[in-house]
Amino acid sequence: MKKIISIVIILLFFADFSFAWVLGEDRNERKGKEIQKLQEQFKWWPTDAKPGPVKDEERGGYWWWPTEPGKVMPWGNRGYVYVYKIIFDYKEEELPPPKPQELRPSLLIKKIIKNVKVYFDYDKADLRDDAIKILENAVGTLKRNPETSILITGNCDRRGSEAYNEKLGRRRGEAVKKFMLDNGIDQDRIKIISRGKLDAVAPITDLVGMQKDRNAHFVIAEVQEVMLPYPTEAEIPEAKKIEEGKFLVEEEKKIEGEVKVSTKEYTVQKGDTLSKIAKEQLGAAHRWKYLYELNKNRIKDPNKLKPGQKLIIPVE
Repeated sequence: MKKIISIVIILLFFADFSFAWVLGEDRNERKGKEIQKLQEQFKWWPTDAKPGPVKDEERGGYWWWPTEPGKVMPWGNRGYVYVYKIIFDYKEEELPPPKPQELRPSLLIKKIIKNVKVYFDYDKADLRDDAIKILENAVGTLKRNPETSILITGNCDRRGSEAYNEKLGRRRGEAVKKFMLDNGIDQDRIKIISRGKLDAVAPITDLVGMQKDRNAHFVIAEVQEVMLPYPTEAEIPEAKKIEEGKFLVEEEKKIEGEVKVSTKEYTVQKGDTLSKIAKEQLGAAHRWKYLYELNKNRIKDPNKLKPGQKLIIPVE
C-alpha cells in the first residue's frame, strides 16, 4: 500500500511540474502575441487621417475614430482605437541614425505614478541631499508598485556647448540610475530616455521656468516596450507635427495637461534670511536665489527681509 501511495505522489509531482512548465510556455507565448498585437495596433502611425485622436480625460490616453482617410497613409485598422502616450525611439542617443520605416524601440506609457525633477549644482552630476530625499521616496514608490519602471533623463541649463551638455545631462541621468541600482531596483526597470522626450510625455511647469534648470527628470510609470517604424515626414501642408512621430490634421490644441507646481505663503519672522528660509522650506540654503526669483516683486533687498512680509514658497 505504501508503495502505491509513493507512486501516486511521484506521478502527481511530475503532473504538477509538467503543468507548471506548460503554464510558463503558454504565458511566454501569450506575452509574445500581446506584443505582436500591440505593434499591429500602431501600424497606422503616423497618419494624416482625420480627425485626430481625442483625449480621454479619465484614463489619460486617446480615442481615435477617423472619418476621412489620409493621403500619406490610410487609417489601417479603422475603428475605436485606444492610444496611450508614446515615447518614440527612446534610445535615440544610443543607436545609429534610423533608416526610413526601421523599427525603433519605443515605450507605451500606460499609467504615470510619479513625475518629478531633482536638481544639481552648476556643472555637477553629484546627487545633493535634497535630491537624495526625493529619490528615496521614489525607491519606496517603485517597491510598492512592482509593475512600474522608472524613466530618467538628464538636463542642463543653456551654458556650455551642446555636445558638453549632452554628456553632462547623461551623467546626471546615470547618477539617478546608480542610486536606484544601489537601493535594490532591478536594472530592467530603469530606462534612460533621450533628452527632451520625457518632457513631451509629462511636462512640468513652475513659476520660473524649470525647463531651463539643471536637473534630472524622472517618471515612474507602467510601461511596455514596443518596436515602432521610424516615420517619414507628412507630405501635405495641412498636417502638423504635434509630437515626434505624430502628424495630425486638426485644430491646434495642447495634447498634454501640464503638472502645475503649487505654492504656499510664508510669513517672515525676526532673524530670518533667505538662506535660512530656503534651508527650512526647500531643503537647501543655496536655493535662496531661486526663492528670491520667485519673490522679486515682494523683496526690495534680498539681504534685508522685513518681519511680517509674505513670501511665496513653491511646494515641490
